This record gives sequence, C-alpha cells and structure tokens, in this order.
Amino acid sequence: MTNRLKNLLDSGKTAMGAQMRLGSPAAAELFGYAGFDFVLIDGEHAAQSPVSVQAQLQAIGCTDATPLVRLVSNDPDQIRLALDIGGMGVVIPFINTAEQATVGAKACRYPPAGTRGVGASRGAKYGFDSEYVQTSNDNVLYVPIIESADAVKNIDEILAVEGVDSFLLGLGDLSVSFGVPFQIDHPVMQDALRTVVRAAEAAGKPAGIGWHVDFNDPDASKFYLDAGFKLLLLACDEVVLAHGSRQIVASFEALRG
Repeated sequence: MTNRLKNLLDSGKTAMGAQMRLGSPAAAELFGYAGFDFVLIDGEHAAQSPVSVQAQLQAIGCTDATPLVRLVSNDPDQIRLALDIGGMGVVIPFINTAEQATVGAKACRYPPAGTRGVGASRGAKYGFDSEYVQTSNDNVLYVPIIESADAVKNIDEILAVEGVDSFLLGLGDLSVSFGVPFQIDHPVMQDALRTVVRAAEAAGKPAGIGWHVDFNDPDASKFYLDAGFKLLLLACDEVVLAHGSRQIVASFEALRG
C-alpha cells in the first residue's frame, strides 16, 4: 500500500484537492484525471451511502489521485468502513480537543498503535494485498477539520497527537464560531490562520485549508500558499459545475440579447 498524497506532503510539497458532493463516480474520476493530488468524497454535507462512496473510490482508483473520505463524525465504526472499502484517509469535522483526535487517529490504525479491527475488503484489494495490515498504519491519513474557536485554542495539543497527519482549516464554520460569519479578512480570522500555521510548523506537520477558489480572482490561492498552507482543498464538483453553467448561460444570453 502506497499513499501518494502522504508521500507528497512528507516531502514538503504542496498538494491540491477537490471535493465531491454530487455522488457521481464519473465526476470523481474526471477530477482525478484533471490532475488533482487528492479527491475528497464528502459524506458530511452530501447524500452518500457506503455503496456510492465505494463506487467513487473505485473511479478515483483509475487515476493518480489519492482518495479521501469526509465523514459526518469521529465514529470509529465509520472510519473503519471508509478505510476498509478503499479510502486512503479520512477527514473528520469538528475535532476540538486532543482527546477527540486521539480517538480518531487510533481508529485509523491497527493494534498495537490503534484500535482498528481487521477485515479490510477493497482496501486490501480483496485479499490480493497480503501486506495491507502491515503497511496500512504508515500510509493512511487522519485529517481533522479545525473549525471552531476551541479547536484553534487547542491546536498545539491536537497536532501533538500521534497519528494526526495534517488538518484542514474550515473557514466557514470557524468564522461563525468567532462571531464574524464569512468575514475571512477579519483580524480574528487572520490571527487564527497565523496561529494554526505556526502550530503546524512547530509540530512538523503540513497545515491545510479548505475554500472554494474564486474564479474571478486567480491570485487568491497565492495568499494561502504564501501563508504556509500545504494541503489545499480548493475545488468542489457542484461549485465548478455551477460556475461553468452560469458562464455558458451568460454567454448565450449576451448573444441572443
């Protein structure tokens, strides 16, 4: 088992990813072929089932992109299933304490390092990967979403947990938590960005962030790169499709008057 995304981050390079909400294996495959380093299946905010998630994982598996699964909670049973069906890491919302991070990180690993039960199906290539159990612990990714004031306050302790590989800063919920909804430029938000990046650098782990690229401001991505973020979730299938659809309609409307 080899995790290309983990190798990329371990080498100090930047990785870009896209999030899938529409449940389409074809769309997930397309984004993988487009060149994204990882494709994240959103099971928190979108209608997904284990069967639909596995179908998308199979589609992403046709590409070089690393497949990750975003779950609705830090439930060890959900984490085990996501990995057993072929996810190479999980992204977990609202991790606010080191204790919560420990539960999730251990759920990703087999004993003695963790609590994951043996029984991987597609993850172990249906048994054809005889080394899966021996190699999985070092190759899966546990990525908490930092999206509350408490999580920012506890970021040093969260990143100190063995098995926490990175994090994604959730700008929307974080801004609401601070009482400045969607005001990303607000001083309290900018201070939070600096705090988590400094913590990541001190822990020797890559800082991550999730946002939707502003198609009208291509330089916006440079801000987060310059700030020190390495794991960048910057696209979403429904956002890209909506933007392209609007552009086509606007172009035609202008022609027909």
